[in-house]
Amino acid sequence: MTNWSVLGRVTLPATPESVGEARRFAAKILDDTDRTATAQLLISEACTNSVRHSNSRHGGTFPLALSASGNAIRCEVIDAGASTLPTRRHDTELRDHGHGILLIETLATRFGYDTDETGRLRTWFEIA
Repeated sequence: MTNWSVLGRVTLPATPESVGEARRFAAKILDDTDRTATAQLLISEACTNSVRHSNSRHGGTFPLALSASGNAIRCEVIDAGASTLPTRRHDTELRDHGHGILLIETLATRFGYDTDETGRLRTWFEIA
């Protein structure tokens, strides 16, 4: 099991403006490398999913946590969950949204999600 050191945590309102705030939070904490740019993109996608699809969007919040272990960073976003779990789109229809999970799956070294007994969803990814 990997030992992760928490670099920072923030709890944000589940509003569209919080996606940019999450990116700025990550930029302050992480070093200025290509890995940071990738992390900011994936943080945007994970937070957007919370804002658009989770029950947190009804006046709730979501915490964002960044951790490090060696050369790897880990991001966790926890929201109030929804009636469905994150799903990767498999269609070929061109659209300007709906690709967040695909981006996370493609660019992260590892990723996943799980729910707790109350239905809260924890989405996480790691970049090495």
